[in-house]
Amino acid sequence: MTVTDGNFSQRLSEAFGFATMAEIARRIGVPHATIRNYFQGRLPAPDVLIKIANETNVSLNWLLSGTGEMYLTGREPLNFDKILERKIEEVLERKLAPPSAEVQNLGTIDEPPPFDVETAITQYNDPQRIVSEWFRYEGRRAPKDFGVIFFQGWESYSDSEKAEAVKDAKKVLDRALRSAKK
Repeated sequence: MTVTDGNFSQRLSEAFGFATMAEIARRIGVPHATIRNYFQGRLPAPDVLIKIANETNVSLNWLLSGTGEMYLTGREPLNFDKILERKIEEVLERKLAPPSAEVQNLGTIDEPPPFDVETAITQYNDPQRIVSEWFRYEGRRAPKDFGVIFFQGWESYSDSEKAEAVKDAKKVLDRALRSAKK
């Protein structure tokens, strides 16, 4: 579904305090490419709209149509000082908690370094080839028909947006391949 008033992306940006697309994606747990679609005029699914409203405390009515109060009655914008204090308390509680008997997997010394997406972008500048090379680097074969939905407008992306789009595509493909094995 496409937004008709053209101002949804402005309200979305304002709701998140004009954060980057990557930050918005991280805060609501969706791929960067999905947020980019919203900024290009797509309307989020109802469950994502609810995540946005819950994360930012904005009114769904305001978010969708621009009418009414921006914030829900009785709920003010997020207080980042309080959030920071809460996060510090959580970290301190974890640090001061008795050690668990759980063994952490710290990897091995012989593991190769992670795939370098930024270098691959510079070297190939072809998103499908980059994802294929990443799979090959991991000793796997990339799916043949993983599509181009993640890479629409590739030529207009900045290098960091290209890297985010490739990483998002890889996560989705890995998740789909894991689900297919079950």
